[in-house]
Amino acid sequence: MPLPTIPPAIESAELSWHGGAPKSKRLGHAYFHPEKGLEEFRYDFIEHNNLPTRFSSIPEAGSFVVAEAGFGTGLHFLAIWQTWQAWGPSHAATLHFVASERFPLTLQDLKKALSLWPELSDLAEELIASYPPLVRGTHRIVLAGGRVRLTLFFGDTHDAWNTLSFKADAWLLHGFEPVITPESWQKPAIRETGQHSKPDIPSTPVPAAAVIGAGIAGCLLANNLAHRGYAVTLIDAADEPGSAASGNLQGAMYVKLGVEFNHQTELALSALTFSQRYYAPYRDEYWHPTGLIQLSWSDTEQSRQRRFIERNQYPEDLLYPVTRREAEALTGACLMSGGLWFPGCGWLEPGKLCKSLAVHPSIRKVFAYSVKQVEPTQGKWRISGAGSDNPDIHADQVAICAGHLTPQLIPGSGTFRFKAIRGQVTYLPEPLIDSPQAVICGARYLNPAYGPKGEQLAVIGATFDLNSDEPDPTTESHRENIRTLSSMVPNILCADMATGDIPEQLAGRVGFRCTTHDYQPVAGPLCDAQGQEVKGLYLLTGMGSKGLTYAPLLAEFVADQLTQQPCALPTSLAKRLATGRMRQPNVAS
Repeated sequence: MPLPTIPPAIESAELSWHGGAPKSKRLGHAYFHPEKGLEEFRYDFIEHNNLPTRFSSIPEAGSFVVAEAGFGTGLHFLAIWQTWQAWGPSHAATLHFVASERFPLTLQDLKKALSLWPELSDLAEELIASYPPLVRGTHRIVLAGGRVRLTLFFGDTHDAWNTLSFKADAWLLHGFEPVITPESWQKPAIRETGQHSKPDIPSTPVPAAAVIGAGIAGCLLANNLAHRGYAVTLIDAADEPGSAASGNLQGAMYVKLGVEFNHQTELALSALTFSQRYYAPYRDEYWHPTGLIQLSWSDTEQSRQRRFIERNQYPEDLLYPVTRREAEALTGACLMSGGLWFPGCGWLEPGKLCKSLAVHPSIRKVFAYSVKQVEPTQGKWRISGAGSDNPDIHADQVAICAGHLTPQLIPGSGTFRFKAIRGQVTYLPEPLIDSPQAVICGARYLNPAYGPKGEQLAVIGATFDLNSDEPDPTTESHRENIRTLSSMVPNILCADMATGDIPEQLAGRVGFRCTTHDYQPVAGPLCDAQGQEVKGLYLLTGMGSKGLTYAPLLAEFVADQLTQQPCALPTSLAKRLATGRMRQPNVAS
């Protein structure tokens, strides 16, 4: 028996193989019968629960939730997904599958186990391509273009049911026999099952939602809701999506994981792994997973990374330490240090991605619309524009994703603890820089040069200007970016640039990040001064410089709440995002 792993890693299942079928060494029980397993499951669960009929009757923008104690090989999930393919409604609706697994299969074992079922091969391949790394906690996996959502909790079933927010329409509880997995059959587990079961609720008309702000957060949320069957109005003061802080030519996609594996680190890790899965379909279009090095560029960072490696265990497909020589081979650059290598990270073209996300038949785009006020009226929300050219917009639900402008759009009085931080990026033409082949991060980030031949640019980002509201690029900010990069990666710039000779024609861009007093994002329903949720009004902002990494998961999380579907985040992490903490204490609203 191997020794327990160090968080956030989790022990994988130990398997033996009999007749090609997997058997748990810990429990001494087979996961399925190699010949009859699928047939038996279809009869015992799918037919007896009348799933074909129930699936076909789900209304527009509705959902159906199946929960399972013990994900195992995923065979049951794939069989239900296949039934959903055949019998699910033709209109937009979502199948949710929520499962726990204390000892998840390795990716290699999962592939081997599911290869026994050729009729499920297409679905199995999609699951395998999105299978999460073996780290503890909650993993949301979006499949079938958003028609299927798998919430997979790696850990004890009791912990899963205590921390996940969902209501199930059907349960899979048989798994192994009670004598083998008694914890699944004890009174607390049965009580938790009842608490997570959905009562019969009559269907309601599909609500209309409005999303204010067409940056990366707003476009992700609007697209998410549209795929779930919602009619969405996407509103922005600019003429097109991705025009403010999300409009940079390039943006590095990464997080800085904490030395201690606490809730803040778990949230960052969840966002990182989800965004890697989310962006995968855009590979070589808007997403460029070149790999990314976080340099141990200073004595302080070197000490931090040493403690990080000593106290944590991460799968190598997520990250691993590298020496200076290894880092140079991976990046193709001459470096001063090694660091942490993230093979699944890279860089995005956020402006182009925003424009792509906004193209959906269920998204009505309202641009060049300056929002003046958001207020409740007759059970709905009214969005008023500035000037007669901006008529009122009405919606059942509203999400404010307006970055640093969010506080001025929140209805009612009160002071909120948001702040804007100016960030300037510098665009370097390829002749001025020896472009790396992967993203390099430290006190600044440097992306590989990209663009049409002869016009390629590399992006250095970004300044962190707390006390400046200057909207245009400045030579001093360019100089600061170049000076800091040179201290991290000597000899990467041409000789004149390295000595501080900044060309007058050097281009760049300014954006204003929105951050919070505790440097944690804000996502969820707005709370009033008494801590009560304001019905139908949501916030999604405050991601600072990590919006490209956090926004996909947090848009998923807000869409879950807005549609009243199972939540992508456990309650422990949801609390860190709560909007109520943003109200300034001792100030009446």
